[in-house]
Amino acid sequence: MSSTVFKIISTIPTYLPDKIQQDRANIFLTTLFKTDQIEFIKNDTIEFVDQGENFDSLSCNLCGQNIEIEDWQNAMDKAYDKQFTDLTFITSCCNNETSLNDLTYHSAAGFAKFVLTISDAPNDLSDKDFKELQDILGTTLRKIWAHY
Repeated sequence: MSSTVFKIISTIPTYLPDKIQQDRANIFLTTLFKTDQIEFIKNDTIEFVDQGENFDSLSCNLCGQNIEIEDWQNAMDKAYDKQFTDLTFITSCCNNETSLNDLTYHSAAGFAKFVLTISDAPNDLSDKDFKELQDILGTTLRKIWAHY
């Protein structure tokens, strides 16, 4: 059976909310989604937060050119060896340094220690609600829609 998971991460991979922020975010989200759909995941290390079957392609955040999957996989392997603590790499398209986290993923993905998931979310957050959640957590956020 397939499922869709709405994931929300900080744009800062090392970010971890404190207990008060997490509790406030949970209270806020339970006004929008069913309680049993919401899960807060804290990891000891930075993890790649994927989009599952929604992955299409990725492009350079600096010049907009497509990134070859093989180049990305090689960079991911190097970053994985360092537990994703160093996400920098030199792009083959424009030969500039960037971060794996800053690439333009089609559809969105990223890196995080903290992941907020909403299973089978019936809808997206409105811009207003998304901004409020960012204010509660004290960080800029990224939305990831994953399909498995």
